[in-house]
Amino acid sequence: MFYPRYQRLLWAVFLFFLLVLPPSLNASAETNENSPWSIFLYGGRWSSNRIGEIIQGRTEFAASNVYAIGLARTLRHLTRDLILEGEKNIALHSGKQSHPEVNATLSLRYKSFPWDDWINTSLAYGLGVSYAFSPPAVEEKPDKSPSRILIFMPVELTFAPSPRTTQSTWESFLRIHHRSGAYGVVSDARGSNFITGGVRYRF
Repeated sequence: MFYPRYQRLLWAVFLFFLLVLPPSLNASAETNENSPWSIFLYGGRWSSNRIGEIIQGRTEFAASNVYAIGLARTLRHLTRDLILEGEKNIALHSGKQSHPEVNATLSLRYKSFPWDDWINTSLAYGLGVSYAFSPPAVEEKPDKSPSRILIFMPVELTFAPSPRTTQSTWESFLRIHHRSGAYGVVSDARGSNFITGGVRYRF
């Protein structure tokens, strides 16, 4: 464990800032985005593969599902093509495990791809905290009990109509819902990956 004596205090402070405080750093997003807020939902199935294997296209699904709904906000435009976002979501599990889960993260979203004139695409990676209300069964290891608190690291690929053809406020996305112990930095417990698909509405 990383600083086991102070781990609970550190997590409590982290949870307070991510879950209690409003997801806004400044007002710059209001002047740079017509729709800085978004609400989204997604669902998918657990994969026993590591996140690197999933990104490479290798995955084996098992009978455990996740369904999530959340709220996100554009916080700051770091560059013309790179955006900082804040997100909070609530997830429900079914199948091998059955419990609610809350997640909060800060994400970097890159939004410039050569084919954006045909389909508007963005890629996001988040880093935050995940709390499961029961020990997740799919994260059990033979020699380690699962941890309720882990790092939340979603990876998302988003698609929307090109802004040259229509000003749609709807998007679809593929997301890896990833909980991780960060190779023992946060916890020695096993993490989990759910491959999901969803929709987002910007307002």
